[in-house]
Amino acid sequence: MPAPKARRGGCWTRPGRRLRHVGALGWQRPRVPHEEAVGGFLTRRSFLLGGLAAVAAGGCRGPAANVNPHVVSVWHPWGGTMAPAFRRVCAAFERAHPGFTVRAVFTPNDLSNNQKFFTSVAAGCPPDAIFVDGPQVAEWAERGALEPLDHLVRAAGIGPTDYFTPCWKQCEYAGHVWALTFCADPNFGFVWNKADFEDAGLDPERPPVTIAEMDAMADRLAKWDDGKLKRIGLIPWAEYGSTNSLFTWGWAFGGSFYDERARKVTPDHPGVVKALEWMCSYARKYDITKIAALQAGFGTAEQNPFYVGKLAMTCLHISGIDEIRRYAPRLRYGITYIPYPPGGEPHSSWVGGWCMGIPKGSRNREGAEELLRWMCATNEGTVAVGQASGLFPGYRRSPCFAEVRNRPGVGMLYKILLETRHQRPVMPAQAYYMGALQRAVEAALYGQKTPIQALRDAGTETQAELDFILAGQGRRG
Repeated sequence: MPAPKARRGGCWTRPGRRLRHVGALGWQRPRVPHEEAVGGFLTRRSFLLGGLAAVAAGGCRGPAANVNPHVVSVWHPWGGTMAPAFRRVCAAFERAHPGFTVRAVFTPNDLSNNQKFFTSVAAGCPPDAIFVDGPQVAEWAERGALEPLDHLVRAAGIGPTDYFTPCWKQCEYAGHVWALTFCADPNFGFVWNKADFEDAGLDPERPPVTIAEMDAMADRLAKWDDGKLKRIGLIPWAEYGSTNSLFTWGWAFGGSFYDERARKVTPDHPGVVKALEWMCSYARKYDITKIAALQAGFGTAEQNPFYVGKLAMTCLHISGIDEIRRYAPRLRYGITYIPYPPGGEPHSSWVGGWCMGIPKGSRNREGAEELLRWMCATNEGTVAVGQASGLFPGYRRSPCFAEVRNRPGVGMLYKILLETRHQRPVMPAQAYYMGALQRAVEAALYGQKTPIQALRDAGTETQAELDFILAGQGRRG
């Protein structure tokens, strides 16, 4: 799923340490003692201190404690309407494994700070299995917080061709597999409101294919009343957060965000720069302050701006299909591929979604491996996931796709998933990178920096953080 928006006004360089502002110099990383925080990862001292604190507070007793091999604990991020859906998936696992019990615990996951989980690892009492967001996998592996799954994938006969390519790549780091993709979000479908198109004199059955077509349509779709914006064709930086927006349009413009071989971030790639320049053109043309005033009146559920004629075109996450069915069943809309410019990437998309891993020190690894295998890499389990949640499995061989490919809206998203090429950069400074990119987008939109300068600054900051992290390699074992 799309990553949570990074914190405004700063980014967590390491757990509990904010960047500090230094006036004209911008943001600077505070100095910390090397022993206490190496790349923000759990050092030997912090592991010992965390573990002692947890034991003193009545923490678990570690591997020597009596562990029931038929009880598997899992921390999951599913709240709201997804909570009962995940309970149904767990119940299906229990029916398929008589005598087994899944103890599912809702544990919010923050991309930039998961101290509860890291403390549980340090104390030797983590859950048996845990959900990990795709861009977190490399960082958690580098921290030494996950167990490699190489034995599991070999024993189960699982390989890269069993998954959509980005779904496998986001789980592989430093020569090992650290997680399995539970659900694959094709980011994104591009949707348009047909009633808005008719109102603007546009063909409701002809969506934009190119960026130029989309810009021309957006111009006609914009509706003004006494100098106030009442409807806008598109808000390029509002596609599930400014960072996800930059990923989306950056790839559509033919950009790249990371050089895996060189281990270098590339936010100033020409394609990414062009994407941000184009995003800024909307901020200037329609006046970002007037856009912000329009957004202030946006609602949720039945009052979603796309449903009520305030936003004519936007990107749509797979969960949006069920939301439309629930809150706007009469909405006339279409769904297609993301538009692209000349020299850009046709049918561009990227994969988000949750993965499952096994924490370092899991006391029921055998049970956890079976839970992961069944939910992420079997026909029965992935069908249960798809039926209960409405999400796509990352396991491309799942029989559930035979049914969803013909469902309105969902079928188009399946086509997008089949063609998807990208995942967010697989490297251990991903959370930091997303915060830096968010600040870059906002600085460019509000004219505080040029797009190229904002992106170069984001690259400089992130590369320093990544180099700092990589200098501490060797602690995964």
